[in-house]
Amino acid sequence: MGSRRPAGADVSADGTWTNFSRRHSVRPQRFAVPHDLDDLRRVLREATAEGSRVRVVGSGHSYNDVATAPDTQVSLRRLNRIRHVDPGSGHVTVEGGASLREIRTELARHGLAFDNMGDIDHQSIAGALSTGTHGTGLTAPAFASQVVAMELMLADGSLVRCSAEDPDPALFDAARVSLGALGVIVAVTLRAVPAYHLRRTDSVITRDQALALLEDPPQNGHIGFYFMPYIDQVLMWTAERTTDPVDKPSALGEWFRDVVKVNHGLRAMGAVARRAPRLVPALSRAFARGIRPETTVDTYDKVFLRPLFVRHDAFEFAVEQAEGPGCVRTLMAAVEDARVPAAFPCETRVAPAESAWLHPQYGRTTTWVGAAIQSPGIDVDGAWEEAQRACVAKGGRPHWGKWHTLTAAELGGLYPRWDEFTALRTKLDPGGLFGSPAIDRLLGRAQ
Repeated sequence: MGSRRPAGADVSADGTWTNFSRRHSVRPQRFAVPHDLDDLRRVLREATAEGSRVRVVGSGHSYNDVATAPDTQVSLRRLNRIRHVDPGSGHVTVEGGASLREIRTELARHGLAFDNMGDIDHQSIAGALSTGTHGTGLTAPAFASQVVAMELMLADGSLVRCSAEDPDPALFDAARVSLGALGVIVAVTLRAVPAYHLRRTDSVITRDQALALLEDPPQNGHIGFYFMPYIDQVLMWTAERTTDPVDKPSALGEWFRDVVKVNHGLRAMGAVARRAPRLVPALSRAFARGIRPETTVDTYDKVFLRPLFVRHDAFEFAVEQAEGPGCVRTLMAAVEDARVPAAFPCETRVAPAESAWLHPQYGRTTTWVGAAIQSPGIDVDGAWEEAQRACVAKGGRPHWGKWHTLTAAELGGLYPRWDEFTALRTKLDPGGLFGSPAIDRLLGRAQ
């Protein structure tokens, strides 16, 4: 019921590519959509001969410029087959361009599910992995930890396979979150789990209550907090696995809640905030009052997927769990002290340690400190820069697909395996084929 605006990148008639938040645009010199591996190999060979650099793009949902490709932009949307599903082991092998939606739909046919996921599913699996996409819950793995094997096409066109069972797991641990800088992810094998239901509870609590829960979050299940600037109300949801049958609102009720109240409501709030910033606290209080506390039971994907179709920009830093409450306080104070007309929920989550070298959760239990704002047209950079400084001072690492201003010189000190990743990148792509100005800034220019 009701049409939804595209949730990823836009491409104009003249070939200009613009990311989801509309903050970054580029018109690639060349755009390629290979239909098989030989075609992809040809694209890489021609780019090398021309001295052009290559960036593979997914859905374009990254909020920063990590996916921008001024030289050769490659889409894997035709390399999206589900190659094999083994219901016995739960292993599913898919091509890199397969979207999370396509994968979960196929899993459902076999009685399988993702072990965890975020709140959108139009990302490609290659893009979701490359930027460290995650969900919430202290025992709930990010996509990187659901991978058991990968296949990459290197700059010379050769294929290399890596897996969790390799005697030397270096390539596997580097490739699962690589920003596309090691090679093209042409196939991924994931470990799925038996399909399950979740009991989700939505409620409204105070900031102090939310911060106390962040200090000692539940050890099982999933939990998320939506802080809103200028008001004391925090929207909280929790979910736990259950064998109970589906028990949820009607399709009309779900549409009214998710599309009308949330998406159209936030879009209208943004329009008012731009013209009458003083009304933001009242708008946010009205939005919070409109959230009806409820408990529902549904399939896992219907519980996790509460996507925002309204255009927005996002900030998110991963800090050690103990530092989470303090960083949330600083973030909210930075926005409020700067009087930013932010009438948008700011999501905070918790997550377990990850083993992929460049995953922001690497090596530590994590609190994700997030903020969001309607885009474009509201200046929030100054406040976010202040919050960024506070998070980095506590060892915080930015989400690879969201707003931040850090460079390789600053990022390198935040990741214990940074130098090993850089050495492997130099070995696999000595000519720096898989690069762009954004990659140069984030990872350094390939040597």
